[in-house]
Amino acid sequence: MDKISYALGLSIGNNFQNSGINNLQVEDFVKGLKDVLNEAQPEISYDEAKRTKEDEAIQKIIDKSKMEIPEAMIDTQCETMIEEFAQRIAQSGLSMDQYLQFSGLTVDGLKEQVRPEALTRIQSSLVLEQIAKEENIEVSDADVDAEIEKMAKNYGMEADKLKEYMGEGEKESMKRELAITKAVELIMDNIKERAKAKTKKEKEAEAEAALEKELEAEDKNAEE
Repeated sequence: MDKISYALGLSIGNNFQNSGINNLQVEDFVKGLKDVLNEAQPEISYDEAKRTKEDEAIQKIIDKSKMEIPEAMIDTQCETMIEEFAQRIAQSGLSMDQYLQFSGLTVDGLKEQVRPEALTRIQSSLVLEQIAKEENIEVSDADVDAEIEKMAKNYGMEADKLKEYMGEGEKESMKRELAITKAVELIMDNIKERAKAKTKKEKEAEAEAALEKELEAEDKNAEE
């Protein structure tokens, strides 16, 4: 969604500026919109590189899995993503109606654009939830408390106060998210272990080949 919002946002801004409207308020709006959307395209950080590797690993599992996703589920995910996007652009003072007007898109058109990512999100969640289930991954109350502490710190709140605002449904949702996070960590740990094992075998093979060459050279010198 970030890639979509960034590309469309810049297109809107450029079209707006090229429309011949020189009103200062419009220029301020366009600058603000570009600033917000530019924030969605930061330089690649360690966390982003880590997420990219995780996404690639998960995608390989998805490619090997057979899943039939109901259209209704995909539609719901598309709507959720559009709502998330609407909340983001609202922070820059832009309503969804304005966004659609400036971009020349319709809600259905936007849904089609986010549909591939919506499908990937659903597939990823299903795969990771299944892994969490098969591996008996559990999320303790301590895990939830630690996550709430982290959230409270980000919001500048006390953890106990944040807990009061959270219902049981929200806590259960948090547990599912934490289980998925642990499933991702398990996948990446397995990949690292396989990579280490492969490196060890390669080193052993190289050492064996070097020893064979050394023995061959010794035999040749002995014959001479």
